Amino acid sequence: MEEAIRLIRQQILVCARINELFEALREVLRKKAEGKALSNAVKRMEAVFSELSGLEDQQRGFLEAQQQRNMIGFVQAQPASVERDVAMRLLSQLGAWQTRLSRQSVTAKELLRHSKEFVDYHMNVLSQTKAEATYGPPGASAGAGRGPKMFDANV
Repeated sequence: MEEAIRLIRQQILVCARINELFEALREVLRKKAEGKALSNAVKRMEAVFSELSGLEDQQRGFLEAQQQRNMIGFVQAQPASVERDVAMRLLSQLGAWQTRLSRQSVTAKELLRHSKEFVDYHMNVLSQTKAEATYGPPGASAGAGRGPKMFDANV
């Protein structure tokens, strides 16, 4: 049971760090999505997500050794004790963190979409044409009947 509590606590700590990094990413996307600041924010998040992936692997190994499908099932299968109550409270906190992070992920995706639309709009204004993300005319398939594009050297 101590191993389960340790794993759950580590996951809560990682979720708290991811929450902080989502906040930082959101601020970068709101204020100015300059490449270096955005790249740094994403790199920090990648490191924490890889740590979370390692924790999930540890949990998977633990659950296989215990012959359980998930942590909730393992904790509920334990006899009533103080440790079981602690584990149930921690699982509840972890669920709340996961819900919060899911909402933040949706917000970050929306901000990224708006940033992309902003860049696409300005690229179209600069080139004085309407182009899709591949810089071709709307509805044209990539490479079909390719004429000069705005980034070609001869334009």
